[in-house]
Amino acid sequence: MKWYYQHLPGETQDMDEVFENILIDVGGRKSLFKMGKLGILWQLDRTSGAFVHATDIGYQNIVQVNPQNGKVTYLQGKIPQLGVEVDQCPSTAGFKSWRAMAFSPQTNALYIPINLNCEKATFGPVPKVVGGGGTGPVRRRDYKHPESKGSLGEFLALDVKSGRILWSHRTPSPSNTAALTTGGGVVFGGDWDRHMYAYDAATGKILWQTRLPTSAQGFPITYLAKGKQYVAVPAGIGGGSWSTLLPPELAPEIRRPNSGNTLLVFALPDGSIPKKEPQGR
Repeated sequence: MKWYYQHLPGETQDMDEVFENILIDVGGRKSLFKMGKLGILWQLDRTSGAFVHATDIGYQNIVQVNPQNGKVTYLQGKIPQLGVEVDQCPSTAGFKSWRAMAFSPQTNALYIPINLNCEKATFGPVPKVVGGGGTGPVRRRDYKHPESKGSLGEFLALDVKSGRILWSHRTPSPSNTAALTTGGGVVFGGDWDRHMYAYDAATGKILWQTRLPTSAQGFPITYLAKGKQYVAVPAGIGGGSWSTLLPPELAPEIRRPNSGNTLLVFALPDGSIPKKEPQGR
């Protein structure tokens, strides 16, 4: 092991920082960017593991992080005690979870699918037996984030240098796919309510959208075959995603078909890919 970094020392609320690593060179520094459930973007030096910077997108209320040295301090009343309710944002589901973010070198921005949810949690004791452990019993009451204006999902663009949110698009149901950026300046994302979107990476304008047979899932991909560009996305009801558990509780008016698993492939219109000019001799 060359190095390691512990984002949240003493963490007890399942605020995972275990998701994808995005490798970007910023200002000549070989950096590693990571975001976990709290919605904090961490920048580390990927050669040494040294902390560089932290950007809190501003939705969580559990910790305070020093953006210059990475020191984490738990806010008052946010460290769980047995039998005492903790009002926390996010819930155990997290803002940013399994759905991966993506980077575009054209805009120097990260595109991040998040879910706007909170939880009132009361933690119970963990049995102290050999082979036991875990989080113990938790009584939880989920609710929509106070700043969500009724939405559960958000797809946002974040400048990696300044940490500024460039644009965002909220949806009534949770974001439910990874982000996909392309060399054509387009970024894709999907939600639990069966929508798939293509955004202008620079402005966030929706360039195209469609409705799938059931929830958008997994990791969209794009590929070229015989001169034609395609985008493929799974749709289904599995995956064990937290976002599958939240809508029935917090947005029961949104329904989706509870059967069917499909891989859908869409083609770009003819003439949308510039033809290569013939090479002179």
